[in-house]
Amino acid sequence: AINIAGFALGALISVPMSVRVGAFRLLTVVAILSVLALAASAVPLGFAWLGFWRGLVGLTAGIIMVLSLALIASTAPSARRPVAASFVFAGVGLAIFMTGILVPRLLERGLATAWLGLAACGFAAMMLAIWGWRGAPAASTPAPARLGAATPWTWPLRFLLAGYFFFSIAIVPHTLYWVDYLARGLELGMAEGGLHWSIVGIASALGPWSMAALGLLLGTAWALPLSFITLGLGIGAPLLSGASGVLFLSSVLFGAQPGLSALMAARVRDLADAQHMPRLMRAMILSSAGGAVVAGAVLPQIYELTQSHVLIFAIGGAAMMLGGLLVAPWGGVRR
Repeated sequence: AINIAGFALGALISVPMSVRVGAFRLLTVVAILSVLALAASAVPLGFAWLGFWRGLVGLTAGIIMVLSLALIASTAPSARRPVAASFVFAGVGLAIFMTGILVPRLLERGLATAWLGLAACGFAAMMLAIWGWRGAPAASTPAPARLGAATPWTWPLRFLLAGYFFFSIAIVPHTLYWVDYLARGLELGMAEGGLHWSIVGIASALGPWSMAALGLLLGTAWALPLSFITLGLGIGAPLLSGASGVLFLSSVLFGAQPGLSALMAARVRDLADAQHMPRLMRAMILSSAGGAVVAGAVLPQIYELTQSHVLIFAIGGAAMMLGGLLVAPWGGVRR
């Protein structure tokens, strides 16, 4: 909860802070703070100490997500936006996969070792990022709209915002219950559940690239709703069967969901000018966080009442399908 609150706060303050100090300078500072917070979490000084640093990591993550997506979507050529945005979410997916492999092994050596290992990985990522954006020309950084300027909330953008809210609701069932469903619901055991979560991690790293290819083929206007529908089918697949092939397909399609966020960022840029991207991406990320909070509060209550995994997956699949309807270009492909 502390981490999520920090993430929301970081998303909120990202735009005014970037206007005052510059996007690349702010990204450098928060990257350094992220590594510091991970390393500090290794010191066993109680809940308040850990809570502070976890909140700080959430805050820096919120700033990084808003500004990185805004900068990439703003500056990439229109034909390459899906691919460019995919770099961000492929990195997220790769991190999910790597932590799934590294953290259990680090934990065997103690909790402090695990935190320090994550800090070391964060330091390596920070140095790579700083090397990358130091080489970016200053002109490539979009000038944000004035703090008092109105954000152009057209109806297509509002529907994208609502669609992203339902997207976040839709991915919570698998996030919370997929491994439990496999291990206990289908009595396949934790080893099988862990295997499927590894499949999710691999798909998370590869999903952005596959959806970027779809965006290049169809254009983001139609690739985005098609991706929503495909993910909805994957999330709802356990309703049809518990066969191994169906379960594998569900893990792969759910795992690919970071790619949809990349398409979303590219589609927002299609509908808005570069100067408005930081604020629009902040709104999108806050909408996503809101959907996750709602689902995280409501779905466990539904599960406690029904003890039905399948019902939870049905809700997730329906939410994703609804999101697909909302983001479809009913009024035309362009603005």
